[in-house]
Amino acid sequence: MNRNRRILAVAVASTLALSALAGCSAPFAANGSSSNTATAGNGGDVSAQTDANVKKFIACLTGKGIEAQAAAAPDMSGSADSSKAPTVKNAVELRMIDTAGNPVKVSGDSNGMTVDSDAQQLYAGATFTTVEDDKVWVMFKDATALAGSPYASKQQDYAACQAQVPDFTQPVQDANTQTAVSDAQKQAALDFAKKAREKGYSWVADPDGDNPTTIMIPKTVSEEEFRRFLKDCPVGETGVSFGFDGTPEEFGYDYTQVMRDAQ
Repeated sequence: MNRNRRILAVAVASTLALSALAGCSAPFAANGSSSNTATAGNGGDVSAQTDANVKKFIACLTGKGIEAQAAAAPDMSGSADSSKAPTVKNAVELRMIDTAGNPVKVSGDSNGMTVDSDAQQLYAGATFTTVEDDKVWVMFKDATALAGSPYASKQQDYAACQAQVPDFTQPVQDANTQTAVSDAQKQAALDFAKKAREKGYSWVADPDGDNPTTIMIPKTVSEEEFRRFLKDCPVGETGVSFGFDGTPEEFGYDYTQVMRDAQ
């Protein structure tokens, strides 16, 4: 069985963000935000043991008609030490569904998996989105986060399971615990944007406050121009990442492959 698993921060406003020239296995913003990252994860490891409270919580959810599975939450320590990553399935995910209650489908392949942006925008309260075996799963911090999503009608059921299994706590990261971006990193991104404009790429805007090291690539940038941009404006050690204002389908080319070609 193909256990290919990718972790995606929920996309808002059809925005995709990928680690620039660092390979798609490198993690970028892991917390639910306006970016969408595709990274390799260990949650699909079928050999990993499942926490007892996770089993109880899933049993409660499935008993109420909610499709759920156990997963190893992404490492949220901010450490490069892989030993700090979870070694057991310590989190619970729900199957991503659309407004009609149907499972959301995945398009593309391992080189560029995408999830319908309209569906993703329905899950602004989700902390993580994962793709496994062509199925999409979402992780919520608690019942309140289901508000506004296709699971809104299941909030009371989810809350009832929280009360039934009080020892289970979803291992999610609060925004105020994210690894801080240093002033030097912010300045490096601003310098990168300025130099890119000086080289003729007038569409390069300064990073915004929410994503201070991300350079957004608008849909008006063609594949040829993007390839030229990557050659003329190497990221180097700046720590800059690229965000994309839409899916590969909306751009008309696979920008993830273009980035791989530039490595």
